[in-house]
Amino acid sequence: MIAGALGRAASAAGVAVLGYLAYVAVRGSRALVWPAVRPLVPEPPDAPSNPGDLGFEYDAIRIRTDDGVELAAWFIPAAQPTDTAVVVMHGYSGHRLPELAGFVPWLRERHNVLQFDFRGHGESDAGPVTMGARERRDVGAAVDALRARGLTRIALFGVSMGAAAAILAAPDLPVAAVVADAPYARTAHPIANRMRGEGWPLPGPGSTAIVLGASLRARAVLPDPIDAVGRMGRRALLVIVSDADRLISWRQGVALYERASGPRKLLVIAGAGHGDAYITDPARYRTTVMEFLRRWLSEAEPQP
Repeated sequence: MIAGALGRAASAAGVAVLGYLAYVAVRGSRALVWPAVRPLVPEPPDAPSNPGDLGFEYDAIRIRTDDGVELAAWFIPAAQPTDTAVVVMHGYSGHRLPELAGFVPWLRERHNVLQFDFRGHGESDAGPVTMGARERRDVGAAVDALRARGLTRIALFGVSMGAAAAILAAPDLPVAAVVADAPYARTAHPIANRMRGEGWPLPGPGSTAIVLGASLRARAVLPDPIDAVGRMGRRALLVIVSDADRLISWRQGVALYERASGPRKLLVIAGAGHGDAYITDPARYRTTVMEFLRRWLSEAEPQP
């Protein structure tokens, strides 16, 4: 009798858990795939709204991907003639402006720079966010745009989802190096941490359910960068992690670093939160990135 009651209770609990995970998958996948689009407005208001506000010449362009999506982009010429270029990519639900203010002024001292808004972000065409599955096409279109200008030694530089997209895209692109700031190795990882921060139960299976739900909703399997980083071949990889990042553990970046197949470097910034490595230690960050790019872009063979 007691055993029967316990069995019924366990069955009821199992049904409740499955119902909860189904609810989380539906609600969470909708929010993940269709986040609110942040307008391309400076934050704070006195921050630059385009490269011209920083005194830089630039071309405002539209880039078309191979699946027909148009991306809003800026091409900022280097301060001195060079055939090197860096594609700079923002994070999930973001846009170009934070990286414009933070990275472009010192990157353009030696390299041409191309910034764009991912599909479903900023001023680019609307569309589902797939955490790199289709964003790889955006990265490829940016590289093609640079090559059309005669620039053949190219690096990718991304933050958070932008870092993940760079790693996912790199194995199939003629690029020499990748700078990955605050990358995740497993797509479910930052989702689980977001759930924990908001007090949702069962963040482990819940985040897995959201990833599966998002894959169905977007009709694209959401990939894990850890499965791509080993295919980067001899492309150099700089992984930047912050030991106080509560959204993406520094261990995620270390896992990518350890799995990388080519030249690699790891930079750990102490005390920085998610995406705050540069503002926490700008001198060390800038010096490390510029030296990495100098070495691997100057040594790269121009790609035909």
